[in-house]
Amino acid sequence: MDCLIPYGDMLQNVYARLADAAGERRRAEWSRIATPDDARGYVARARERVLRAFGPIPERTPPKPQITGELLRDGVRMQKVLIEVMPGWHASLLVYRRADAPASERQPAILHLCGHNPEGKSCLNGQRLNLSLAHLGMTAVILDPFGQGERKQFPGLGFSPVREHNLAGKLLDLGGEFFGAWRVRDAMSAVDYLLTRADVDPERIGVTGASGGGTLASYAFALDERIAAAAPACYITTFQRNFANELPVDAEQVPPGLWAGGADMADLLIARAPAPALILAVENDFFDARGAAESHADLQRIHGLLGTPEHAGLLVGPGDHALGPALREAACQFFATYFLGATTKTAVPQCDTWAESELIVTPTGQVADLPGEETIAPYLQRRAATLAAARRPTPEAIAQFLREGLQLQETPVAPDVRILRNRWQGQRISRLALQTAPGCEAILHIADPAGALFHLPAEDDAFLYVAHLDAESELATPLPGVPPDAKRLYALDVRGIGKSRPLTCDHHDDFFAMYDSDYFYDANGRLLSSPLCGGRVRDVLAAVALLRSRCQRDLSIAGYGLGALLVAYAMGVSTAGVARIHLAGVPRAWSDYFHGGDVRWPQSIMIPGMLRVFDLPDLYAALAERCDLTVSSYLNAMLQPE
Repeated sequence: MDCLIPYGDMLQNVYARLADAAGERRRAEWSRIATPDDARGYVARARERVLRAFGPIPERTPPKPQITGELLRDGVRMQKVLIEVMPGWHASLLVYRRADAPASERQPAILHLCGHNPEGKSCLNGQRLNLSLAHLGMTAVILDPFGQGERKQFPGLGFSPVREHNLAGKLLDLGGEFFGAWRVRDAMSAVDYLLTRADVDPERIGVTGASGGGTLASYAFALDERIAAAAPACYITTFQRNFANELPVDAEQVPPGLWAGGADMADLLIARAPAPALILAVENDFFDARGAAESHADLQRIHGLLGTPEHAGLLVGPGDHALGPALREAACQFFATYFLGATTKTAVPQCDTWAESELIVTPTGQVADLPGEETIAPYLQRRAATLAAARRPTPEAIAQFLREGLQLQETPVAPDVRILRNRWQGQRISRLALQTAPGCEAILHIADPAGALFHLPAEDDAFLYVAHLDAESELATPLPGVPPDAKRLYALDVRGIGKSRPLTCDHHDDFFAMYDSDYFYDANGRLLSSPLCGGRVRDVLAAVALLRSRCQRDLSIAGYGLGALLVAYAMGVSTAGVARIHLAGVPRAWSDYFHGGDVRWPQSIMIPGMLRVFDLPDLYAALAERCDLTVSSYLNAMLQPE
């Protein structure tokens, strides 16, 4: 298979150029930081960049805590608590506190945000850290994240936490909501709860967590000034390291435009300088420890200029991606130093843990079973209805949104072309490489029984087909909308499809695998404000411009599946010079998929914020107003024919 993918490194090179440009801009900015005032200015810019990337944090409600149970072990009292994080949404959490601590003793509190483990707050390493913190005289609080522990949102699907997060992330994104902001809302609600407790010192609240919890700890620290210190683990590296290592990350780990805006992961901690932060990493982690050291160097430079070099810490421990003993001990020592005034190494006790079944907060073990409880599917359905009632999807409004959201402001022009060697696949296939962006090409295939072509002939009529996954193989099958007497048929592989399908990441046979290259480049495109979908639509518009330059009369365009949606988006921008459009294998409406089931359509074809302006039926109607449109078939959420 790989031998048929001659340009499999193209997308990596395209986004590497953007990543390098972002790095150059950042280095230029850092070269001007030399004084305390420069450092303070950078801290302010870092915070503003993080705020801009996250956008509004979803509304919170007062926590209204309910204590549902209590356990005692090894001198630690553990309370089971239910809080409200948003109207109708509850979170289950556990509070650890030394049993002999007087109720009047206002202790420091450490918010522990767990990683992507199915058991959520009950994870063993989390219990070990929380018990140690309690023994040292600090109150520890850990909550079940969205989609984990007692907060499953798609319980009938049996999904892993990351799969729940990624599914929720791409569906929320359609309505213009960033899933990472939802996660921050939960963390802020937990801080709200801590501030209701008379036994917590509001001036000494810290945050920690590993992996996905390290992500959220970094976010919460950057965005919630009530948090005084942070020790994120197994997360902080650099965007460049993740990209170069071909590491796909989770939906909440892609703050829109953050990398393009001049920020890197270190800025999540720099945004709160001079507040202390400790970066925890391990040697054998897919979150590259070299990037952790690079981020620490940036953090240390800012703190050094601010006069607080001791507030920038780094520990790279042994082992794999986990909150292991070395990291737990370092976190305990860090918080004991800053919150308890410890000046010597603190002994961290070893304690027995509880079984997951002992730590259930709700009657059934799932928050979703509470009377009147909200879950993601009905929320999405109501939001879609609200957005539909508010929007006015005129063809002009749709075109403007597509131009802005996909960065298509420039008028498409006929691109320069490389003439490639032809192939024989049961028929003669000639190929042209359309140079649609620096270092980027879309491959145009020409089926011509008369023989090889080494130029683009002038035509009276032409038919362009945009492929779903591979133009050459799809040319060997009956194509939707292509008339039998079509004089000239062109088939297009946009970037990342067919001839340029990436060979990076895990390279699954399944194009739609959750963490394969299509998701990877879409996620990096979002970080870099260069949407993959926009590039693909630009490829379609470039092919149309090229064929229009050689077609004297009628140009028709068709597509199937992903290709059909790219055709619809491209024609939503402009149908100039196109007489007929044929779409096959498209969704009826994105909002039809807000039913709580799985959705196989990739994130890369879903435009962030689209439902604020239009849904797919509105787009189809707008196209029908402008030219001859046929929609011949539909695919369901699982990419199966209806």
